[in-house]
Amino acid sequence: MIQEQQKEEITLFWDIDDIIRETRYKKTFLEAHLLCDPRIKRYERKPKPRSKRVWLAEPTKETIKKIIMNEWS
Repeated sequence: MIQEQQKEEITLFWDIDDIIRETRYKKTFLEAHLLCDPRIKRYERKPKPRSKRVWLAEPTKETIKKIIMNEWS
């Protein structure tokens, strides 16, 4: 009997739409309160100056969680 292994889907990068979907905040709020934070900016990447921005998914997720849970009242 062969056991099938379930392949876990891994997301490497988030774009702004993914962050909006995960946090439920609007883009303007994210830009003003989270994405400008140096702890989040360090995970931001874009291939060219006017290109689409992406963020490393896992560390960005954890950093957003820490900011919201520890610094917001």
